[in-house]
Amino acid sequence: MHSPLIDTPQALDEAIAASRTTRREKLERAVRNQSIRTRVAYVLAGCIALFALVAFAAGDRAAATFITAIACTTIIFTFIAGEASRKKAVDALREMDQST
Repeated sequence: MHSPLIDTPQALDEAIAASRTTRREKLERAVRNQSIRTRVAYVLAGCIALFALVAFAAGDRAAATFITAIACTTIIFTFIAGEASRKKAVDALREMDQST
């Protein structure tokens, strides 16, 4: 049994408009690098860097060096992934603007 609300063209237009608005807001947050995943990734990379400082303060230079290498690698890849995500979001926004 179909709902008469879903079958109306106005309801379909409103649903499409709401979907576009939500998608645009999500892409705009991604462009500003305000997504939760990006923030969590940077916080975790910072925690790894703190572990490197703790290991260095404890006097274990070998562990500090190893953890520092891991921290630098993590931060670099987090930055690269964030920039790639931002570029993809910008491209999607441009495509969305062209299609409307």
